Amino acid sequence: MKKFWRCFVCNDIHYGFKPPEVCPTCLVKNAYVEISSAEAQKISGWTQTIMTREEFRQAIEKFAEKNEFRVCPDQAKVEMLFDGVFSNEQNHGLKYCPCRLLCKDFAEDLKLVCPCNFIIHETYKGKEDGECWCGLFVRRKK
Repeated sequence: MKKFWRCFVCNDIHYGFKPPEVCPTCLVKNAYVEISSAEAQKISGWTQTIMTREEFRQAIEKFAEKNEFRVCPDQAKVEMLFDGVFSNEQNHGLKYCPCRLLCKDFAEDLKLVCPCNFIIHETYKGKEDGECWCGLFVRRKK
C-alpha cells in the first residue's frame, strides 16, 4: 500500500510504497519518515483547486506531444469526454476516466485517473490505430 513520506531535513513529500533512499531535494540519505495524508497536505500547502477545461486540455496536449499518441482530433468527442472527466472529478474527487467503473478501492481506482495507463490495454496495445479506453488519446499515424 502506498504511503506518504516526509524528509525530516527539507520537508520534501514523497508518495509511494517506500521512501527514496536519498532525498531528491536535499540529497540526504535515509531521511524519510512516514506521515499521514493530512500532514502531507498541510506541509505541502496543497488545497483542492479545480483545473479549468482549458487548463486540462493544455495539460493533456502537452502530455501527448512527447508520446506516440495524440489527443483525438474529433473536438465534439473530446468535449463529451471532458464532460465525463469533470463530472467524475465533481462526484468522486479525481478526474477518473469517464468510460471505466470505479471499484471503490482507492489504490485500484487511482489506475483509472485520466490519463490512465491505457497503453497496456487491448484497445491500444499492438494496434496501428490504437486508442485509450474512451478514445481521448489515439495513436499517431506513421
